[in-house]
Amino acid sequence: MKRKPSNSGFAKLLAADTTLLSAEPLIGLLELETDSGSIKLAMNRIVAERLLSAVVEFLQAGEGDDAATFAVERSQ
Repeated sequence: MKRKPSNSGFAKLLAADTTLLSAEPLIGLLELETDSGSIKLAMNRIVAERLLSAVVEFLQAGEGDDAATFAVERSQ
């Protein structure tokens, strides 16, 4: 079934999942299901950490009702 793309011109995220391919070295797949199809991204630890960092940075920019509702623990 073909889905209608969103009116914003951007794909709308419908679901996300990961598949672990190897624990050492850490390698996996990130699959994003969107309204315009699926996106599969192979990733290693470095890519996953960069992605996580970008998402945390985005969430920390939220204010008021959109403020992040989690605490980030930093290793010392």
